[in-house]
Amino acid sequence: MLEMERMQRIRVTSALFAQQNFIFKKKIKILLLKLLNNLKIIHEVTSIHLSTLLQAHSATFPRIRKKQSRKYDRDGSFWEAEVPSLNDNDFKDKFRLKRNVFQKVCEKVRCIEKEDSNMRSCIPLHKRVAIALFALGSVKEYNSVAEIFGVGRTTVGEIVLDFCKEVCEKFADCFNSYPPSQQEIERVVDGFAQLGLPQVFGAVGGCHIEIRPPKDDEEGYRNKNGWNSVILLASCDHLSKFTYVNIGSKGGISESDVFENSTLKRFHENEDIFKQNSKNIGDVNVPILLIADSSFCLSRYMMQPFPHSPNQTNIEKNFNSKFSKCHRKIEDAFDQLKARFRKLTRRIQVAPKNVNTILKACCILHNFLKLENDEVSAAWIQELREDKNFKIQPKCIYIGEKNDTTAIALRSAITLSLQMDISVSRNNNAE
Repeated sequence: MLEMERMQRIRVTSALFAQQNFIFKKKIKILLLKLLNNLKIIHEVTSIHLSTLLQAHSATFPRIRKKQSRKYDRDGSFWEAEVPSLNDNDFKDKFRLKRNVFQKVCEKVRCIEKEDSNMRSCIPLHKRVAIALFALGSVKEYNSVAEIFGVGRTTVGEIVLDFCKEVCEKFADCFNSYPPSQQEIERVVDGFAQLGLPQVFGAVGGCHIEIRPPKDDEEGYRNKNGWNSVILLASCDHLSKFTYVNIGSKGGISESDVFENSTLKRFHENEDIFKQNSKNIGDVNVPILLIADSSFCLSRYMMQPFPHSPNQTNIEKNFNSKFSKCHRKIEDAFDQLKARFRKLTRRIQVAPKNVNTILKACCILHNFLKLENDEVSAAWIQELREDKNFKIQPKCIYIGEKNDTTAIALRSAITLSLQMDISVSRNNNAE
């Protein structure tokens, strides 16, 4: 009997101890949160006081232009202490997508989540995705990102690569334009037609991304501007959504050579669906086309503008104007890609094979976010254009036109049809 009473007292004491321990930890957590909040208030008050002093003595101090920049606490509490209080605009600015879309991305890449070990707790899924997106969307080095999130520099690199690999696998359906369906061809061709050119399925162009090359093969990666890069060759639709990407060719070769050896060229040479959707324009049967600048070869599936000359006719100028408006879509795609993922505007300090994974993931996310109507902010584009450290892209070299009579006939037929459209429009307006 006494032993039972003794055991009962031990159980009650243990329960009371556990309850008090829980209450104690809860109070400690509340105190820590209050401390963080007080530190933040002190920081804000100090900043306001300093600003007031500077304004009061503006006559004494010379006028200083202050460049606006993002500031983050380097105590590792950014995700836990600051992000929950961000409004939707600030959240998108820091992670380069909307808050609700962030949740969708987390659900898709759930496989990158780790389990707790006996030694320590793992980084939660949402924080891992946040670290990856923040690192890709920022020009900051990984060690700075590590300080902001309170993790190791190596951990940031591992998280970014794991995230990008998972994106390439789980979001692959965002890249499904080749071989295209009939509905896809009709949608894109109609979109380019509204911009000015008929029978166009893709605008093609290239972009150089700076990398750290292997020491034993540095020469092959050096482009015409003297810096090391890999080439992103891409095609896009009328909405600047990528329909094809070719990633990883060495920067020392030309973009047109990359195209000549690409599956994109083989698709348009051999796929019957492009011939089946041919259209009679004038007396010429015009197939589905790609468009590119004058550094690519004019052919029966690749259209380019007329060479600029002092004696260029108005008809040719009109064609070139329509052509430029349509081809601008691939330049817009590259600008949007680099404005959203600012990491691509700095040298990527990882192995070339991992650069390819990161670059492909960014292109896939570009498409996914377009499908989610999560567009690039105009402020990001402006920020990209004002970036003084942004590398100038190597200029494309005009390679001349091959004597391809079929290609010349196709371009002439389209040119004349555009001129006829102008004449019909003028006559209708006159009536």
